[in-house]
Amino acid sequence: MPIVTREILTAALENVFGSKGMERGYVEELSDFVLSFFGYEDYVLDNVLSSAERDIFYNLEEYGLLNAHREEVNVAKGKAWRVNQWTYNKANIEKAASSKGDEHSEKNPYDDIFKEMD
Repeated sequence: MPIVTREILTAALENVFGSKGMERGYVEELSDFVLSFFGYEDYVLDNVLSSAERDIFYNLEEYGLLNAHREEVNVAKGKAWRVNQWTYNKANIEKAASSKGDEHSEKNPYDDIFKEMD
């Protein structure tokens, strides 16, 4: 996948968060929110994010849709400069976009027991 489009990201977020009860409108807003940082790039510098925005990115990382990376670059006088970035996990986004959402929903193991009791 060369670029993450709005349609692909929205489908992935719908399958991940829609199965947890998030409405379609909120999924689209989340997709637009993420794309507003990335644009046509594959990475976002962490220092452009507020703490609330960073929390959303950490949540997306928990679901495997984003990755956090850290690099250290030597600058003048031998000091190290840390560069933190966020990148798309394109393989997981593509997988989530093409799934039906069944993989992400949690099944209650007691549902079948109670159905048998009726």
